[in-house]
Amino acid sequence: MVALFRHKTEQRAPTPIPPLEDRLAVWQAEDERLSHLLETARQFRGFSADEIERVPIALKGGERIYAIVNGAGLIEPRSTGGHWQGGSRGVSVRIPGTKSMRYRVGATKGQYVRAEEKPVVIDEGTVVITDKRVVFAGTKQAREWAWGKCLGVQHQSDQPWTAIAVSNRQKTSGILYGNEAAEMVRFRLDLAYAVATGEADDLVGELEAERAGHAQHRPGAALPPPTGPV
Repeated sequence: MVALFRHKTEQRAPTPIPPLEDRLAVWQAEDERLSHLLETARQFRGFSADEIERVPIALKGGERIYAIVNGAGLIEPRSTGGHWQGGSRGVSVRIPGTKSMRYRVGATKGQYVRAEEKPVVIDEGTVVITDKRVVFAGTKQAREWAWGKCLGVQHQSDQPWTAIAVSNRQKTSGILYGNEAAEMVRFRLDLAYAVATGEADDLVGELEAERAGHAQHRPGAALPPPTGPV
């Protein structure tokens, strides 16, 4: 006789809902963050050299500073090594008229295949973000990404760095910054790029839509009346 057993489904306790005042506090903090970003996008157009105590680069005429990031890193793609592929030891042949002398026929070293390039921090220094460009001034290296030649800006989702592609550089490089400064650096990059390319109004519109969507999820807010038949 075969006994059949039914496994009991584990009953999990429902996740407790935080008190309304706690949810309101979280919602309010996010609303204030979005409000600050929105007002900055509407009004902030950078600082002049006279408004900054120390500017680590020489500014161009009329250039305005959006952010100065100390302790930043320069990231560029680098190969981490490689390996030989397709080599052969050949065949060992005895030399006629000798007892032990031999020579090898057909030996090849093959081809050295470099490993895939990966983004690597190659220097540390200061990044200056302006309405005309992004500049990295390091201990060994210096780089400039002009907004007029920019092909795209991509903030990495898993690490605090941003890749900036420009038409006058074959490989895409970028800048590294700390987690604590990530939101500020990314927003100032986006704003400076939007202003330089005449897309500031689009950025403002995106922030307005994001804040309006956030307002619809205010804890304790009354639900909108139904629009269709009940």
